[in-house]
Amino acid sequence: MKLNYVDDHTTDDFQVTDISWERIFLNLCIETSHEEEAEFTFRRFNRRRRRKKRGERSSQIIDMWIYNEVPIIPERYEDVKADDGSFVCRKYYFVLNITALDDRSFLQNGKWQIQAKVPGDEFTCSVSYGLAYKLDDLCRIYKYDDGKYSYDVTFGTYSTDDVTLSLMMHSRFVMENKTWGRRRYVQEALTFRGKFDRVYMYSVIEMMRAYYAVVEKLSPKKGDKIMFMTETKPYLWGNLKYIDERMKERGLDKDFKITYSLRNAVGSHKSTLSWVELITKIARQDFIFVDDYVPVFGFINLADRTKLIQVWHAGEGFKSVGYSRFGKAGSPFPAGSCHKQYDYVITGSERLVHVYSEVFGLPEQYFLPVGMARLDGFLNPETVAHFRTEFYGQHPELEGKKLILFCPTFRGTDQKVATYDYSKLDFDKIYEFCGDEYIWAFKMHPFVVDKPPIPEKYKDRIIDLSSEENINDLYYVTEIMITDYSSAYFEFALMEKPVLFYTYDRECYELIRGVHKSVKEDAPGKVCDSFDELIEALKNKDYEYEKTEKFREANFSNYDGHAADKIIDTILLGK
Repeated sequence: MKLNYVDDHTTDDFQVTDISWERIFLNLCIETSHEEEAEFTFRRFNRRRRRKKRGERSSQIIDMWIYNEVPIIPERYEDVKADDGSFVCRKYYFVLNITALDDRSFLQNGKWQIQAKVPGDEFTCSVSYGLAYKLDDLCRIYKYDDGKYSYDVTFGTYSTDDVTLSLMMHSRFVMENKTWGRRRYVQEALTFRGKFDRVYMYSVIEMMRAYYAVVEKLSPKKGDKIMFMTETKPYLWGNLKYIDERMKERGLDKDFKITYSLRNAVGSHKSTLSWVELITKIARQDFIFVDDYVPVFGFINLADRTKLIQVWHAGEGFKSVGYSRFGKAGSPFPAGSCHKQYDYVITGSERLVHVYSEVFGLPEQYFLPVGMARLDGFLNPETVAHFRTEFYGQHPELEGKKLILFCPTFRGTDQKVATYDYSKLDFDKIYEFCGDEYIWAFKMHPFVVDKPPIPEKYKDRIIDLSSEENINDLYYVTEIMITDYSSAYFEFALMEKPVLFYTYDRECYELIRGVHKSVKEDAPGKVCDSFDELIEALKNKDYEYEKTEKFREANFSNYDGHAADKIIDTILLGK
């Protein structure tokens, strides 16, 4: 029977602290502070998101569907007591035969949680942080029939409060897929509606490919057509903007025909006409420069005579993106991802080649470590002075103040559900700290559409600069940066100013979203896991600035400010 379970909130009242295997036996240890004897079940569930309503920009999880429950019985339990004999906790030990968990059967395909029940109450079991870091190594694949089939038991986590980790166990019977390379973005389906949607999507993709092939064949290619393309902003910005400007400064716009495709399309619905126009533009190009995720290149196969160049919009952050988060929610498909289509990928330094080889799932020979075009002239005194004059002309009340730029990344798997938890900030303490010396300025990630809830009475010291197009320009008026897992600190390191990292959900973020290196160990500045720690660091000017200096030396020792020229000469002029 399907039940609607509304309370999707796990507590640490019952926590899984150990998992191990002995062939087909799954061993668990669950600790609790409850002295009452508990009963346990595996329950198969699915979490549902509310559909977006008109005017809403994100979806929220509102309930959990429970499909069935399977009782599990501990082999034994023991009570842990203090030296004075008082009760500390109880540990339940399980030895579970996975081939006969549901009477005589394996568990059904799906996601499972462990539910603990005591008289008058019930709890969803959480997992300890220490164990959560080991979950990937505890997954099991049981192959049979010459490896054509397998039974997989894997573990994962999610959190509803950025503190407590909910444990998930995935039970799956898997069959060999000989056509996995053709799957791309079209998911398998079992329901009639799902099969209809699948056929419809295949049909649309095939029509897109056919139309592209016709237009491409009819378009002469002389090596002189270039398109600058972004699917995340309706204007030219960042690396694309600086390459475009440098080409015009060198008079190359007379030798090349430059086209632009600038739209905010990722995560939003676009008309058929809009797609036809886009594919027409793509089919006519010799070179296409992109700066972010562009899904259309997962649907069509570019002709060999068209080169796709990824200049990427970011330097180096902590959060996992692309294939570096493979196996987690929102990771790319194994085949057909737009990331697999690049002929060249530009990176900011030689050291970043390895990082982005993981991100895009490409061999290292496809990368050009020539630097970031948007940093060309970044430290030019005239450029700095011009922006400062313009900025303070628009914000005269800020002149003479020290600006603290608060620029965290978003939370959530993608643009559709991107959020930031402003409750993790104490506006009273921010205002008190700023006094007459500082201004606290928000620059939120473009995916976060909810504005910072700045109290009206605090707007003389706390402001929102999220509407500013180029975050790099704001660095010219910034005294201190505060970020988290974002790559914003990368370019800011050139300013020789301090960076603080406010990571209130650090362990949850590392375990659920994923990072490609340890924040605590590798951040080029002080890492603060609580807001009080952040405020104390600001008050005491405790920035651990030596880490920033070391990072700058490792990444910018060969910085020469000519990345755009190198990109143009290597790719377009073949020098």
